[in-house]
Amino acid sequence: MGAYLVILRSIFKVMDKFLKQEDELALLIEAQARILYHKISTLPVDTLPFPDLARDYYEGRHNDRKFFSVQTAAELLYRSIKLKNKPVSELVIMDYGAGMGSLFLLASMIGCKTVVYNDIIPEMTEGARVMAEYLAIPISLFITGDHKETIRVLRDKHIECDIILSRNVVEHIYDLDDFYGDMAKGQPEALIYFSTTANFHNPAMLVFHKRLHRKAELTFLPQRKALIRKRLPGITEAQQEQLAAATRGLAMHDLDKAIDQYATHNTLPDPGLHYSNTCDPSNGLWSEHIIPVSDYQKIIGPKGYKVSVIPAFWDTHNKSGLKNTVGKVMNTVGKLLGDKAGLKTTAFIYIIAEKK
Repeated sequence: MGAYLVILRSIFKVMDKFLKQEDELALLIEAQARILYHKISTLPVDTLPFPDLARDYYEGRHNDRKFFSVQTAAELLYRSIKLKNKPVSELVIMDYGAGMGSLFLLASMIGCKTVVYNDIIPEMTEGARVMAEYLAIPISLFITGDHKETIRVLRDKHIECDIILSRNVVEHIYDLDDFYGDMAKGQPEALIYFSTTANFHNPAMLVFHKRLHRKAELTFLPQRKALIRKRLPGITEAQQEQLAAATRGLAMHDLDKAIDQYATHNTLPDPGLHYSNTCDPSNGLWSEHIIPVSDYQKIIGPKGYKVSVIPAFWDTHNKSGLKNTVGKVMNTVGKLLGDKAGLKTTAFIYIIAEKK
């Protein structure tokens, strides 16, 4: 094994790397990440029988950022496996809200015992299945559904996850309290290691997300107004405007409850509790939910988890040379600042829930 590591180190010195570490786990992930990158670089996206939604998502989110897609997968796997401190060959890993990403593929390639794919959208699941089959990468189980359905399927199949990973999904989960509570009960041994670009502590990212929220409200506010008119046909225009504005950040049963409370007691919810965040009132899908670290700690900690929120890194493999230079500078600055202060400069963050 020692000679093999020496050879890999010598090769990696002259090539751009996905991981900077050089221990045995890092070299294993690095080697497979390079193979995966080559595979997806030659993926015939136009000719494979992907559902249209899956193809559009892949082309829009991954096609031009293949290196970054594989790099984030490699980082998540390396960091979580080191923290779990369990042999790769014994690991049961789930990629939650996997979409058409690289994470579930790389988890299989490095030799994890069981790899579970999950997404809430059937077309995504089908697209991921087509991609995995074409690339000849075996995936143990595909699950379509929200976290409650996913936990039910895992329970029925007697699957206990060691690690649950996710990239850019936590900012869309409507009820984080319910999610982490259910996971704590349904998958009690799992380390939950998520990443998100919704970084409240980076001023630039906060401004960017507030703009997204204002844009989303152009759609969601009229939808809430329509629901209010349907539920309270006798309401005045002024009351309708007031209630619709006050129910920003509420959806489904929570929105129904707020409308009932207004009709019965003339009380309004406080939209300030959700900062600038807004969501689709019909299904609770947040428009990039961005909250401070203290909120994550308050939500996740009481479920029996040790909670850590730490900075990740900037993409340095864009098409733009200027963006890459800025990314490298910001990565250097982030390292100098450390985990706490680095949250103010990093492009995205890791949210880690480790069972106590």
